Amino acid sequence: MTWSPPDPAKVLNLWRDADSYLVKERRDYWLNGSYYLGQQWIWWDSTRTLVQELDYRTEAEKDSRITVDKYGPRLSSLLARMMRSELVFEVQPQGTDDASMRKQRLQEQLLIAEQHERDWELTRETALLQAFFGGAAAICVDWDPEMGDDFYVDMQTGVAIPDGGVRLTPLGINEFTLEPGTQDPADARWWIRATSLPPAQVKERYNLDWMPSPDAEAVLTSRARSILMRRPGNQSPQTTMVYVYYERPTPTTPGCIVHVVNNKIVLQEDGWPFPFPHLNVALFRQKKIPNTWVGHTLCTPARDVQYAYNRARSTIMEHMRKAANARLMIPAGSIDDADIITVDPGDTLEYNAELGEPHWQTAPDVPRWISNEAAALEMELDDIFHTHSVSRGQAPGDRNSGLALSLLAEKDDTPLGPMARDQAKGWAVIAQMTLMLYRMNAEASGMRRKATIINEHGQPLDISWGAQDIDEKPKVVVPLDATSPRSKLATQSVITALADRFPQAFQNIDPLALAKMLDLPDPKGYLAQVDPDASKAQWENGLLMQGVPVVPEDFDLHDVHINIHNRERKSPAYELADPAVKEIIDLHVMAHQRMLMGDTQAALDAQQAMMQAGPPNAIAAMTASGGISGQAAEALVGSQPGFSSNITQPVEAPAAAETQATTGGMA
Repeated sequence: MTWSPPDPAKVLNLWRDADSYLVKERRDYWLNGSYYLGQQWIWWDSTRTLVQELDYRTEAEKDSRITVDKYGPRLSSLLARMMRSELVFEVQPQGTDDASMRKQRLQEQLLIAEQHERDWELTRETALLQAFFGGAAAICVDWDPEMGDDFYVDMQTGVAIPDGGVRLTPLGINEFTLEPGTQDPADARWWIRATSLPPAQVKERYNLDWMPSPDAEAVLTSRARSILMRRPGNQSPQTTMVYVYYERPTPTTPGCIVHVVNNKIVLQEDGWPFPFPHLNVALFRQKKIPNTWVGHTLCTPARDVQYAYNRARSTIMEHMRKAANARLMIPAGSIDDADIITVDPGDTLEYNAELGEPHWQTAPDVPRWISNEAAALEMELDDIFHTHSVSRGQAPGDRNSGLALSLLAEKDDTPLGPMARDQAKGWAVIAQMTLMLYRMNAEASGMRRKATIINEHGQPLDISWGAQDIDEKPKVVVPLDATSPRSKLATQSVITALADRFPQAFQNIDPLALAKMLDLPDPKGYLAQVDPDASKAQWENGLLMQGVPVVPEDFDLHDVHINIHNRERKSPAYELADPAVKEIIDLHVMAHQRMLMGDTQAALDAQQAMMQAGPPNAIAAMTASGGISGQAAEALVGSQPGFSSNITQPVEAPAAAETQATTGGMA
C-alpha cells in the first residue's frame, strides 16, 4: 500500500480520539489553572464538559463566601524553587584534541547566546507551570525561517532573507497530544499540536489569499471553553484553530508535516525536515505514570484540600457575621423609649429597677474544632506542595542551626528530585536539537552566524560559527543542580555555620566565590565593595581574554592582581585561547610582577616617554627591555590608532598604556 500524508479529516479525527484519551488530564489542567488564578469556587460539569462557577446555596452565602488562597502562593513558591538557578549546558567534546575542545566551548557559547536572546528561562517557567497544571507538558522545537533581525542577500535574486532561528513553543496538555496508548514517548510515531490564533494572524503566517473563519468555538470541545478563557461579559475572542500534524520517518514512511486550517491543508511538507529521526518535541512530566506518556500532578489532590479550607474559613466568616456581634438585652418595660439608647462613652441610661437593668449578651465562641480544622488543612497543603516554613524562607521555631535548616530543606526538596531529573533530561534534548538545526541550516546556506554574549566578567564577547563548528551529533548534558530545587536560606545558614566553626577553610576563598556560594543578588557589586582590587582584576580578565591590553596602575595591589590573573591562566579558557591573547595576558602579569618588585618609578618614566613619543618609541622601549618580541610589541601597540593611560577607555587606546606599564615594570 502506497503511503500518503493524512488528509484534514483524518488529522481532526486523530485529535478527537486523543481528546477522549486525555479527558482526565485536560480536565485537571483547567481546574488546576483556575485554582492557581484564585477562582476556587468551581465545579466540573460532566454533562457539558466544562468548568462552571459554583452557585450560592442561599442568598446569605453571598456575604460570607470567601477565598483564602493557599494554593496559588504555594505553587508559586514551588515554581520559584525549581527555577532558582539558570539552565547550564555542558557539551561533551567529541575528542581530546584542541580542535574538539574549542568546538565544545563554541557550542556552549552558542547555547548561552540562544538561551538569553530567545529568553529560554521564560519558556522554561511556562512549561513548568503547564506541567504542574496538567501533569505533562511539552516544548516544540521548530525552525522558523522568518526569525532574526539579521539578513543575508541571495546572490541570484538579490532578495534579503532573514537568518532564521530555532523557535521553542511551550504547550500544555490541552494543546498537544502524542500517539494515544504510547508507553514510551520515544516510540510515538506522530504528535499533533493545536493552536488558537486570531484569523488575521493565521492569514499572515500562511500567506493565504482568503480570511480564515473563527472556528475555535465550534471545533473545540466545550472543555477548552473554560472560565480561564472568558472575558468580561463572557465574550471569548474570535479565533481560528490551527492543527499541525508531525509524523517522524520510519522504515516504511518518509515522515511529513501537515498544517490544517478550516478543514483545509494550508501547508504540507512531504519528508522529515529535521536532522534527527525522532519527533521534534521534548516531554516534561511532574510525576511519571508507568507505561504511559501522560503524568500526574500534585496540584490535583491539593484542590480538595483548598476547597475544604475555603469552606472552613467561610463558615467562620458566616459565624462572625451572624453571631459574633454583642447584643444589648433590655427587660420589657424597663426603659420608656429604647430609641434613646446610644453607644457613646459615659452616656447615662435610666431604667426601672423593679424590672431589671439592661445587659450585654455575650457572643458565642466559634467552635474550636472549626478553627483547628482550618489550621490542619493548611498543614496538609504544606505536605502536598512540599513547602513548609523553611522552603518559604522562614526559620521554624528554635531549629535555626544550619544543620537543622538543611535537613528540613532536604525533606521538602527530595520528593521533587524525579521532576528535576526529568527537566534536566528534557532541556538537554532541546539543546541537542537546537545545535543540530543550526548545523543543518548553516550547511544549506553556507553562511556564518554571529552572536554576542556577556561573559562571567561582565564583558561582551562576540562569537561566530558555521556548520563545521557544530558536531554532527552533539551530546549535551544539563547538570542536575541547574534544575533541582534548593533552599537559599538553608544554604546560607550552613555556609555561615561552617565559616564560624572552620575559619581556616575559608581563608583562601576569594570574596566573589564566597558571594556566589551565598547566592547573593549582586556578587560583583559585593566584590567591588569588599575587595575593589579583586573586582578590578576580574574586570581586567574579561578584557584580556578578548585580546584588549589593560594598564597595570601603580595604585594596584599587585599581589592580588597576580593571584587572580594566574587563576584565570589555569582555566580551560586560557588554555584554548589564541596564542596572541595568551601572550597579552602573560605580559600583563609580567608587568605586575616587575612593579611588585619595586620598578614603579621606571614604569612611570617609560609611560611618560611613550606618551610623548608615540607608539613607535613604545615598541622600541618594549623590545629593548628584554623578554618581549617585536611581533608581540607590534600586536600590543602598533595595531592601535591611538593610546591613553585612562583605564576606563580600553577600546579606544589601550595598547600603548599596557606597553607603558609593561615597559616600566621591566626597565
